Amino acid sequence: MKSSLTLVAAAFFALVASGESLLAVTIPVFDGSGLSAEVEFTLPDATTLQVRAKNTSTGAPAGFDSADQILTSVSWDFGGATSIVGGSVATGPSSASVNFSVAEVGANADVSGEYGFGNGGTTGLHANFVSGNTAGATPFGGANLDGPIELNGPQGGLIANPAVVSLGGLGAIQDAWIATLTLSSPIENLDFLDNGVIVEFGSDAAFLPGVPGGGVVPEPSAAVLAAIGFAAVFARMRVRVRRR
Repeated sequence: MKSSLTLVAAAFFALVASGESLLAVTIPVFDGSGLSAEVEFTLPDATTLQVRAKNTSTGAPAGFDSADQILTSVSWDFGGATSIVGGSVATGPSSASVNFSVAEVGANADVSGEYGFGNGGTTGLHANFVSGNTAGATPFGGANLDGPIELNGPQGGLIANPAVVSLGGLGAIQDAWIATLTLSSPIENLDFLDNGVIVEFGSDAAFLPGVPGGGVVPEPSAAVLAAIGFAAVFARMRVRVRRR
């Protein structure tokens, strides 16, 4: 039995050492006022990056208004290794729009028309980003759901559930969105996150950096979990054969 457990452990640590476990990373972002967010980066394949942003705020700095509480941008820096060339944005599995002027949406709905991407940076942000604001952003394209047929941030951005400041009629998405991004060239891992992450609230209202070091939490990828499962099954089969 001891050798079987060793087999399972060896399979796990071999995969972790290979870097396979760093295909999903969650980064918390917060300040002392209660303004906060969570950003998860996942690499489904070498040319697809998925970014999930969630507004987790429980408060806001003094003087923040309706628009300032809205999470509008998430940025990072590929370091020139690749760039975003397209993609889409959808609401999260527990999300819904609030006060959208054209059409309200629920969970897992396409909201690409309210967002854009950039690779050249803009005030306060890293080079690569997803944003509902207009500065430096190329629209993903899609149906207009709120306001004019163009990027109209902070409207259309993310608020917490519940909102920490009255929206006052502004359109927003409650909880989370998920951006699925097509990359210009393949990347092998999420090492670019060492360059940092910056989240924007409102239109230049606040720029919060991802918590460095201990704030980055690696998560096992599906491949790692599957390999561990197969190793465990194989180990159990070996034990049964020996008992016979």
